Amino acid sequence: MQTFIFKKVEPNDSELMQQIHRLRFEVYCRECNFIRQEDYPQGIEKDEYDEQSVHFAAIDPQGLVIGTMRMILPGKLNFPLESHCPNINVNKNTLPRNNLAEVSRLVISKNLRRRSDDAMYYGPQIEDKQGVDRDGSAFLRRAKPMAFGLYRELYRESKKRDITHWYALMEKSLWLLLRIHGFAFEPIGEEVNFYGMVKPYLGQIAKIEEDVRLKFPKFFDYFTANSEQEHLHSFSQ
Repeated sequence: MQTFIFKKVEPNDSELMQQIHRLRFEVYCRECNFIRQEDYPQGIEKDEYDEQSVHFAAIDPQGLVIGTMRMILPGKLNFPLESHCPNINVNKNTLPRNNLAEVSRLVISKNLRRRSDDAMYYGPQIEDKQGVDRDGSAFLRRAKPMAFGLYRELYRESKKRDITHWYALMEKSLWLLLRIHGFAFEPIGEEVNFYGMVKPYLGQIAKIEEDVRLKFPKFFDYFTANSEQEHLHSFSQ
C-alpha cells in the first residue's frame, strides 16, 4: 500500500508545474509517441491552454508527481474540443459558456498502472467489467483507480467555481471506466485523432451527481465528504 496526495496545484508552484510538464512529455512522447521528441528539446510538454487552466496532481510519498489532470476554464481561447471537433452535436446557444470547462491532459505514470495494456490511467478491472455492486462499497474496498482521485479534485474545484458542464475528449476505455461508476458523459461527435483516437463528450455535473448519489451512495460520499485541500488516500499496487 502507498499513500498519495491529491491536490490542486497553485499557479506559483513552479516545482510542481515543472514535474507536471515533464510527466506529460514522458507519457505523450516516450510512451505513446503522440509527439516528437525533437519538437520538445527541453523534455517538457506544455501549451497555450496551461495558463487558462486549473491543474491537479497526484503526488507519491517521495514528493513526485505520478498523475495529473487540468481543467481548462472559459477565457480568451476557445476550448480545444471545439477546435478539433467543429461539428459537435450541441446547441452552443443554450450551453452555459461561463459555467463550462474542459477536462484535459489526464495522464498517469506508467509505474502506477496495473497492467501492460493500461492506457494513460487505470483501466477497468475484471470486476468492474462485470458491473459494480449496488452501493459502490466493493469498489471502495478495492484499489480506487488513480483517475478518480484526480476527478475528485476536479469535481470539488468545479463546484467552487460554479462549473456546471464538462467537455472532454476521451478514449473509449476511459469513457467506459467513468460510465461504469456513474460518471455518464454523453457523446457529442465523431472520433478524431488528437493525442490518440478520442471522441468528444459532454458531462452535466448535476446529472452525474444525481446518478452517482442514487446508484452508488458510498462512492458519492467519497467525492463529497468534507476535507482539506490535500487528500490522502491509499492505493494498492
